[in-house]
Amino acid sequence: MREGIIVWRKLSILSRFELRQTWDDKMVLFYTLIAPMIFFVVADFSSHGHPFGVHDLASQLVGYWVYIVLVGVLNGFQFALIGMRESNFLKMFTVIAGDKRLIFFSNLAVQLLFIEIEVFVFDVVVLILNPASLILLPMMAGGLLLNLILIPIVAGFTNFLLILPLRTNLVSLMTTGYIFAGMFLMSPGITLAPWLNDILAAINPCSYMLQFYSAGLDILGRVSLPQVGLLLGVAAFYLLVGYYPVRHMKLQSNTNRY
Repeated sequence: MREGIIVWRKLSILSRFELRQTWDDKMVLFYTLIAPMIFFVVADFSSHGHPFGVHDLASQLVGYWVYIVLVGVLNGFQFALIGMRESNFLKMFTVIAGDKRLIFFSNLAVQLLFIEIEVFVFDVVVLILNPASLILLPMMAGGLLLNLILIPIVAGFTNFLLILPLRTNLVSLMTTGYIFAGMFLMSPGITLAPWLNDILAAINPCSYMLQFYSAGLDILGRVSLPQVGLLLGVAAFYLLVGYYPVRHMKLQSNTNRY
């Protein structure tokens, strides 16, 4: 009981520190929230207040959610931990906290909160600019609930970055290309065979999130048991495998030996 209280206090202290660090890093806020908001406003302006048709409004909104969640996890979570490692702050905080897993989970909790707020703010902007989206209020609420499950799964998807011996800027460049490729494959103009969609759901977090939202919110109205089984199996796999880098991530910099 006493050990549990001590661990909780450490998590609380680390979470408050991570909260301040995240709030001070305004560039993360730009990539995860400001950039998609600007794109939406430009689309709204260029289409005279109707950026989406009635039929594809839901799928377009989900695309923005996928971007915000994935970029939020990468920039606010993975890159933050890699940056702490490369600056040797991770080693110092681990000595203070007694367990690097506490740093990992406190950061994850803070990023989950921030991403939820960013998605909520984005939804409010959509409601203001496009009154037709009021019909999607239940879907927006459901998306926020699904994010509580999705964000840890996406973290599991991307935890392999923690054990790569690369600098933050190189990892950022690699993942930027990965994000654009993933978003391209899930664009409305791209039609893929069902079996290929299943493969992408297992290896591409963008495709996985798209199918997860579609199944959880029943957007397409044709959720099947095999699809649900695939999503649950992939989630379990990445949550289990994603824990390996947490335990084996090095505390010292992989690139700076001095």
